[in-house]
Amino acid sequence: MDMEEMDLLELWNILMKRKVQIIICFILAVAAAGLISMSMEPVYQATATLMLKNEKSSSLAALDPLGSLTGASSANVMLQNYIYMLTSRSVLTDVFETMGLESVTDEDIRTIKNGLTVQQVTGTEILEIKYESRDREFAADFVNTLSNVFIDTTRDDNRSDLRTAREYLAEQIEIVAAQLKEAEEKLRVFRETERVIQPMQDSSLMVQRYMQWDNELAQTQIAKIEVEQRLAQIQDKLLAQDEIIISSTTIQNNPLVQTYQQRLADLEIALSGARELYTERHPEVLSLQAEIQEVRSRLANEVERVIATETQTINPIHSQLYSQLISTQVELVALNAREQAILAQRDALEYDYINIPEKELELVRLMREVNVHEDIYLMLMTRYEEIRINEQMHSGNLQIVDPAVVPKNPIKPRVKLNIAIGGVLGLFVGVGLAFLLEFVDNTIKTKEDVERVLELPVIGQIPEFEPKERKNGRSRFNQIVRM
Repeated sequence: MDMEEMDLLELWNILMKRKVQIIICFILAVAAAGLISMSMEPVYQATATLMLKNEKSSSLAALDPLGSLTGASSANVMLQNYIYMLTSRSVLTDVFETMGLESVTDEDIRTIKNGLTVQQVTGTEILEIKYESRDREFAADFVNTLSNVFIDTTRDDNRSDLRTAREYLAEQIEIVAAQLKEAEEKLRVFRETERVIQPMQDSSLMVQRYMQWDNELAQTQIAKIEVEQRLAQIQDKLLAQDEIIISSTTIQNNPLVQTYQQRLADLEIALSGARELYTERHPEVLSLQAEIQEVRSRLANEVERVIATETQTINPIHSQLYSQLISTQVELVALNAREQAILAQRDALEYDYINIPEKELELVRLMREVNVHEDIYLMLMTRYEEIRINEQMHSGNLQIVDPAVVPKNPIKPRVKLNIAIGGVLGLFVGVGLAFLLEFVDNTIKTKEDVERVLELPVIGQIPEFEPKERKNGRSRFNQIVRM
């Protein structure tokens, strides 16, 4: 304990002895930190917040033929995708162009990215966009422009998908309208020529059943066309992300997928037969529906496994599109199975259908053709209007909560913090310098130094006395000598 007290006392004595050097180091460090901090150009930070909103109701979401990214995954995944997109080169280039700046170089993009921070506020569906710049007005302008450009980009991207579907439906409507007009004209001419207005009752019932399957077949084929178009768009987006495209042929030719597809077709046929005999709530119908759902679930897992062997995820957007690709492939396979089931049911009526008298058969055929084209035309028109309304109502799923304002105070340099850090470092340097000077000082100052250097014991100590001067400046000794 005594040794510890002596050591601490010795350390304290060293610090007191070298306190001038320590104080000088402290003052120099504080002064240097203050001067450097005040000489640095201030950096300002502008902040804006965006919120993810669910702007579609469930009914409107069902009208979207292309399936929005929001419905494909959770809000958190969507926000992570947006974080990635907000710092992408394409978006930043659009921001530069919107702000009227000169041509953008790679160095400009890197500089912007170094000062840009986008993060999700924990526990919320809010994005926080921060940008640091030496120009306070530019910082605020850049953040606000980035927010507006990105909102417009996401809205236009979703609208472009809807617009593509609408334009495609418009083309199909023109084609079907022409086919309907031609079929109606053929029916009119046949009735006038053969003087046959309606087929017999038995033939009418058979025709109705045949037309029912034709209508379901037409609806299924239209749904297939929409799904195939959606699948092509997803594949194009995947190709743009990582230059890897998934071939639907690979999936369709997979043996296990084909097995599930055939099983779905069999179940669809069984379900169609059960619906003719029972109501929708009959146990047989419910059992078949449950089995169809189970087969679809297994099919989805198999499609995911097949795709996973060929695809590598490189960013969140690709991951999300990958999920859409799986669900779309499953939907397409299910529609193929349904189409096969409907064709099988319709072919089963073919034998009775061809036994109808020739004139009635031709009349039935013409009437069926007119009815099928009418149903397809009405279906396309309904779908067209739904998509057109959805396109007009689609305002995007992001909104600005707080726009960026011009910051008043800089975030860098932090003068007080830098001075405090400089002071602490100065103290450390000063104390270190004090001990260093003490270590290199070889002069004898204590009896321990004498014993260590001479290796002899110290018998006694004679203190050094300074002679006291009298007021007249002469010592007592001089006075005695003079006497």
